[in-house]
Amino acid sequence: MSRKSGKARNRKETSPAARILISLVGVAMILLGLSRFVLFFVGDKAVAQVTTRRVGGSSTQYSADKRYEWSIDYTFMDKDGEIHDGHTTRRGSDMGVKVEKTVYYLAAAPFVNGLASEVEPNLGQLVLVGLGVFLLFVMNRRPKRASNPYRSAPGRSNAAAVPAPVLNDYDDSIEEVYHEVAHLYCTNCGAPLPANGRFCTNCGTPVAGR
Repeated sequence: MSRKSGKARNRKETSPAARILISLVGVAMILLGLSRFVLFFVGDKAVAQVTTRRVGGSSTQYSADKRYEWSIDYTFMDKDGEIHDGHTTRRGSDMGVKVEKTVYYLAAAPFVNGLASEVEPNLGQLVLVGLGVFLLFVMNRRPKRASNPYRSAPGRSNAAAVPAPVLNDYDDSIEEVYHEVAHLYCTNCGAPLPANGRFCTNCGTPVAGR
């Protein structure tokens, strides 16, 4: 394997810690997108008290009505009379930001809440869920295994599947020299062999091919 291909393979490998972290981010994105979608259909409504605060500087890549980022804090009372807080951000002009006062929340878990414009079904929720699913798929898919050329087909032995070695002219010459030497000298102790003997007179090893 070349050094270049080894480096490319190492770049593609992801550590277990990074895989777990990115998978958790994917799960969070899916839950966030689905929770806002569910809130619109099964959540309770309440009127919130909203406070806004402009943060950050001007961003010229947006239009004048969305050039600044605003921090939005809101407080609402659930049907049991308990007070809950929420927070979000939104872009607006240098003078203010448009914020609705209707908040949706889950009665069983009021901390799951959102302003009306955030929980109404929209394309952003689908994109959020889709990105989360994509991250989970990429981080947890199993790498494809390379096919084994020596693997036998069903009902056939492995011996039939293994390709026969191909000998070139150099290999043939080596085999010829080996057999010629094996007939002249003992392959075990190296002693000279008799012309027509079947065993080495020194160590008694059988002579190959006689």
